[in-house]
Amino acid sequence: MQAAKSERTFAWAWLVLAVVAASTAASLFRLAALPALEAAGLRLLLSGLVLLPFGASGLRRLGPREIGPVLVASLALAVHFGSWVESLYLTSVASSVVLVSASPLFVLLWELLARERVTRGQWLGAGIGLLGVAVIAFADAHARAGALTGDLLALLGALAFSVYLRAGRRARQNLPVLSYVAPVYGLAGLGLMLLQPLVGPVLWPLDSSAWLMTALLVLGPTLIGHTGFNFALRALPASSVAMASLLEPLAAVLIAWPLLHSLPGASDVAGGAMTVLGLMIFVIAGAGATDRA
Repeated sequence: MQAAKSERTFAWAWLVLAVVAASTAASLFRLAALPALEAAGLRLLLSGLVLLPFGASGLRRLGPREIGPVLVASLALAVHFGSWVESLYLTSVASSVVLVSASPLFVLLWELLARERVTRGQWLGAGIGLLGVAVIAFADAHARAGALTGDLLALLGALAFSVYLRAGRRARQNLPVLSYVAPVYGLAGLGLMLLQPLVGPVLWPLDSSAWLMTALLVLGPTLIGHTGFNFALRALPASSVAMASLLEPLAAVLIAWPLLHSLPGASDVAGGAMTVLGLMIFVIAGAGATDRA
């Protein structure tokens, strides 16, 4: 009993650290000042290489049934990061991190397509969340040029992340987590790096500042953030981890304030609050439906 309590306490500590670490990504990408696909690709490729030795033993379980989901997850993750990092250069940090966190809303789409049961609470949460998204988009449509495009790219990133999660659920049935994320990160990163020369110039060699920001992206949001979320799932309910992850936009804005001298506008605050509230209601309602099933 005491051991289980200690494990939960340690898991909560890991979860808090993971949220803070993941929340640094937006500021670090901005400070790296690299082309979007190169910045995202370099982070993912290096993360995959770092994790590969730890997941190599489990790769023997990678069979024909897992290859398809792994490839889909790699493609989805590449789209997620490529579109989201580009959105950071076009719209505000607040708009970008709130909208890219809206992937649970797209879970509703997949549930409808799969004819799965959707509760009233999930509909309510989705409605509030979408209204918040509309508030942000409407304000950005009348703001600086490119802001609405940045919003749409962030939403594309959210959609791609929901595909990544769905594909990962299938692949993880037979693969340990590190044996899954190492090839997915590596393939996604390699794809983005190869695509960058086709859409714009590649900045190479990197200066010391860009290397430092990239190293921090690998260490913080990827290794600490991703590992923390997965560790927490061993001892805490998935709904608790999902709820904690929704605090990431708030933490990202607070971190960007001193680092980038970036404060959210009134529309970002109002729309962001509505979106996060809607997502919380959606997650709680979905967890309740799972508990009753």
